[in-house]
Amino acid sequence: MAAQRKADRVIETDVLVMGGGLGGCPAACKAAEHGLSVTIVEKADTERSGACAMGRDEIQPFTREGVTALELVRRMRTSRGELGKLQDPNMLYKIVDNSMWTLEELERLGISMRYLNGEYHWTNFMSFGTEAKLSLQVPWLNVKPEMAAAVRKRGVNVLDRTMVLDLLTNNGRAVGATAVNTRTGEFIVIKAKAVVIAAGKYLRHCNPNTPTWKYKMAYDMHPSSGDGQAAAYRAGSDISSMELMISDGYPDELCLRTCHFNEEGLDSKIINSIGEEVGKGLIYKGPLEYMELERKGLAPFYRSLEDVTDDFHKRIEIAIVNERLVQFKFAEDRGFNPRTHRYEMSALKHTTNRDRAVGINVDENFKCTLPGVYALGDCAAGFWSGLAAITGGLLIGDSIDEYVSMAGEPVVDEAQVENQKQAALAPQKVKDGVEPMELEGAIRYICDEYAGVLKSEGRLREGLKRLGSLKRVFLPRLMAPNPHYLMRCLEVRNIVDLVEVYFQACLARKETRGWYIRLDYPDKDPLMDNKRICQRMEKGKAVLEIEDVPALKPEYALEEKK
Repeated sequence: MAAQRKADRVIETDVLVMGGGLGGCPAACKAAEHGLSVTIVEKADTERSGACAMGRDEIQPFTREGVTALELVRRMRTSRGELGKLQDPNMLYKIVDNSMWTLEELERLGISMRYLNGEYHWTNFMSFGTEAKLSLQVPWLNVKPEMAAAVRKRGVNVLDRTMVLDLLTNNGRAVGATAVNTRTGEFIVIKAKAVVIAAGKYLRHCNPNTPTWKYKMAYDMHPSSGDGQAAAYRAGSDISSMELMISDGYPDELCLRTCHFNEEGLDSKIINSIGEEVGKGLIYKGPLEYMELERKGLAPFYRSLEDVTDDFHKRIEIAIVNERLVQFKFAEDRGFNPRTHRYEMSALKHTTNRDRAVGINVDENFKCTLPGVYALGDCAAGFWSGLAAITGGLLIGDSIDEYVSMAGEPVVDEAQVENQKQAALAPQKVKDGVEPMELEGAIRYICDEYAGVLKSEGRLREGLKRLGSLKRVFLPRLMAPNPHYLMRCLEVRNIVDLVEVYFQACLARKETRGWYIRLDYPDKDPLMDNKRICQRMEKGKAVLEIEDVPALKPEYALEEKK
């Protein structure tokens, strides 16, 4: 085989799953149950990987208590304001309409869903307030070990500590990927009839929530470098709404989950700079409103949990342990005590990428625009949450055998393999070059300085110019003295590509819409209603197109459908 001349190892599989997290594992399990050979490539360790590596406190939303999938879709889209309308309603519908089936499937796979009393613990769903208990609190400290056990029980081939480099394509469809082992440096070619991307969201384009540590990754969510989105983009698959990555307006608190934990109706106070209480709960000041308050000397704002009972503090700690155990380490390092200190809020700095319209463009069956590629969970444009990742994975795994049966044997282009190998392994040949985290820090600075929450044409163009200089001069000088450093170099390559895409998308959206603010275009452009920006690479050239967001299909719009 031609590929064997270029690779240290060649793997042949029906389905390649990129990412062994909360979505990748269910996809692999289901596909294997249909008799397919499945390979998971996970950059970390499948036992503790992904956004829920240490656990999770809840998954949501479910269709129960008489709430239909259609009502859930409408409520979730409207709760996001103008930007919520950029989500594909068909994908949302497919996820929530299968939510109770997902619950059954998880228990069948051996994933713990009930508390010690043997009952489900249903709680309020934020978008519905206290109207319906549609969120499920879960005892999920061991969710990843349980998923890893389910994967191996079904005979899935797991490649831990291995990073996917790029997708392989032939005749306009995906035929596998190249990868590198981040411990041994082994270069691997994976031939696959279908590829499932479940690699998480993209966060490391801006400085983390607590920017005291310039070269650390103290993000609210997992510090993903966007490997899945970058691989899909370079292969020619569309990614959508990248301009919305960081204009979210969430407070930049150390323990974001603390202030959202309101199961009992208790919540943090919001206090202005002169000590006045100005509200409670999930009250966010938009950037423009925040600037006006700052001019009056009333900013910054703080959240305070000083008056919350000790028992409730303990309940909050349990919630954080279930999902963000590392936050306690960050708090300890800063001498921060949530019982006595306040969390500073700001609507004028970058926060985590929470907008649901951002990511790889997929239809309601999670198919990408490049045939043979599927995407799900946080890396897909549509809907982020634990439930979305799991449901997407289960639905893909349950139907992917239909595509695989018609795909034929994958034929790998030897020249393409060689090009990807040379590009990926180049840092190993560089001596006395640039540290990957040093370049990543410079990229984050450019995003913070030139493409922040408040954007304008001049600053965006200057930032894009500076980014181009970094890419041209310093990216080729990245050095990798060992395979772990090589992984960091490859992550920076992905970050650079996606930041470039981000700047280009920001320049293309010449309007202010919701939390997306262009100071030089302060009004909403009616011609951009229901429009999303899609980007991809074609023959090495960046392509940007504006297209309509799909309308809800008639069969999903039936009110009586439960």
